[in-house]
Amino acid sequence: MAFGDMPNDVEMLTWAGRGYAMTDGHPEALAAADAVAPPCHDDGVAQVLEALLAETS
Repeated sequence: MAFGDMPNDVEMLTWAGRGYAMTDGHPEALAAADAVAPPCHDDGVAQVLEALLAETS
């Protein structure tokens, strides 16, 4: 799993197997991602991780 928001993250997002772009990310990152996380200023990474951990417990 990977998180990104800029064009330099595109390779990582496609390589990771499950890529999340931040809602407020660059259009190239959004296009390369499998899913979209809430924006950084809303702790988007933490929200996704909490949701994924809740699914596994």
